[in-house]
Amino acid sequence: MGTLSGLCQIRLQTPFIMKYITVFFLLFCGCLLFAQNHDFDWMMGVRYTLLPGETNVGTTHIDFNNLPPNVYREEIDLEFTVCNTSICDESGNLLFFTNCVELFNADNQPMLNSEGFNQYPFHDIYPNGLLLIQGTVGLKPVGVQDTYYLLHQKYDFTELNGEASVFGVGLYYTEIDMQEDSGRGAVTQKGVPLIVDTLANGTVTATKHANGRDWWVLLPEYNSNVYYRTLLGPGSPELLETQTIGVPTISGLSQASFSPDGSKYVRNTLVGGLYEQDYLDIYDFDRCTGLLSNHIRFPYGNGVNSGGGVAISDDNRFVYVSHRNHVYQYDLWSTDIEGSKDTIAVYDGYLDQGFNPTAFFLAQWAPDGRIYLNTVTGTHWLHAINNPRGKGESSNLVQRSLYLPTVNPFSMPNFPNYRLGPLDGSPCDTLGLDNIPVAKFRFEQDTVYYLQVEFTDLSYYEPMEWHWDFGDNTTSQDTSPVHVFPQGGTYEVCLTVSNINGEHNFCRTLDLGTVSSGEEMPSVDINIFPNPCREGVNVIISDYLPKGARVVLYDAVGQRHKEQEVYTGWNTLKLSGLRPGMYFYEVWETGVFLKSGKLIKVE
Repeated sequence: MGTLSGLCQIRLQTPFIMKYITVFFLLFCGCLLFAQNHDFDWMMGVRYTLLPGETNVGTTHIDFNNLPPNVYREEIDLEFTVCNTSICDESGNLLFFTNCVELFNADNQPMLNSEGFNQYPFHDIYPNGLLLIQGTVGLKPVGVQDTYYLLHQKYDFTELNGEASVFGVGLYYTEIDMQEDSGRGAVTQKGVPLIVDTLANGTVTATKHANGRDWWVLLPEYNSNVYYRTLLGPGSPELLETQTIGVPTISGLSQASFSPDGSKYVRNTLVGGLYEQDYLDIYDFDRCTGLLSNHIRFPYGNGVNSGGGVAISDDNRFVYVSHRNHVYQYDLWSTDIEGSKDTIAVYDGYLDQGFNPTAFFLAQWAPDGRIYLNTVTGTHWLHAINNPRGKGESSNLVQRSLYLPTVNPFSMPNFPNYRLGPLDGSPCDTLGLDNIPVAKFRFEQDTVYYLQVEFTDLSYYEPMEWHWDFGDNTTSQDTSPVHVFPQGGTYEVCLTVSNINGEHNFCRTLDLGTVSSGEEMPSVDINIFPNPCREGVNVIISDYLPKGARVVLYDAVGQRHKEQEVYTGWNTLKLSGLRPGMYFYEVWETGVFLKSGKLIKVE
């Protein structure tokens, strides 16, 4: 195994040899599918300020290498608006990120030779990032060492057919070699044209080829029913012939999404105007040929001019469509998809900092199994669909679920499903790559009965069987079980997933309600941020499930202003209506002191 691992690291210099010998290596290096954590670092926010003590701006990082994810602020001289992506290596370490104008490395500096990688005259008025929804995506073919590709659009606003129009200008690729510049990466090919045409605004969307190595990239032509197909394999991206399907689509604000298994392609389009219908397009997708089929289109509401996105649950069943003031759920398994429409959320009118609406905008499926939605204006909040596999209300959409340490001006990073393997048994499953499953899960504590815990399976690469060991002499074969522990204590919970190709085991240690008066205090990891804060503060308790923990907020003279019960994972303490100033917090668990500190609330 050590010898084969060494072979997997060889960098091939000759394109002809690389094309054929890489396939040879892929036949033997099944390890290449083990971890593809390229979407584990999300970045959003506005450019830092020179004003001392200002915390409202800067870059927010959401790091999914931990569950619950780490969220922190950093001052980076880069601003994200709509066009946004980042990419990590296979292990989840950040490599580079972009706003479609500038390209930065993991040291938060412009990448070597990246200047002007996406240059275009109209971009001069958008130095802080392009207003292109899904205008870029980062990809890496499985098994190709150190070489990454950034696919990106340019942006223009001009007159087409007698009307002022916003559209995407072509599709380009930039090649990045991560061995260069002492491992910080350098651009080796810059802004190479792939498509020379007027395209829909953004919607650069990708999914894995059925061979498990290559990538399909799909883009719609402007005001058309023509789709461009690009294939990225071990060499440079290759443009294939276009496909014409269905009826022409009027281009407007739009987001597109492949289902996690790559079998469906969905695109919502906001035409705009109070009397215009916004609509949803749904297609089947063939991962072997890259062709669409079985087109369905239907309207889902009157135009709202701004605010709308789409994402699909990780079990490939439900498509979620945000529409500024509403979020709808459609059942892709239904014989009447349009008739399965269910309103799962209505915007509650909350204004961030008293004036910025927190209505619904873009959606993105995340490594923790949730779907996150941003807002239509610059706010501190992300909404979350906590159980995307749940039908109707059981999907559990929580408005303003995650409080960000910086303002996010309606930015959402664009990621495909990097953890999709080959389509087993298809004519294109020819490279010998195996879907060897990887086990992973998260858990949530019941808010009524502290001994009841809901486990959510996050495993990937086609698991077929699940075996849970809860560490209390009980087991389960459910995919995502709800378990009641017999009493408080420390339990090692292990999940083993398997299929015909192999199995994988993942364990987490849970301390459950073990703190009480007179008992020895275990180590409890409690993180409270951001500090200073404005509208709210996050209280995160990691790997400890309290029996009855509470956070209490006092002012300088000891008057109690807020008190809230908190549980394992994310808890948001909302502070709207509280005057700016210095406060003190304490966290207690059944009479045992856990943590205290100062909290500054600013204007």
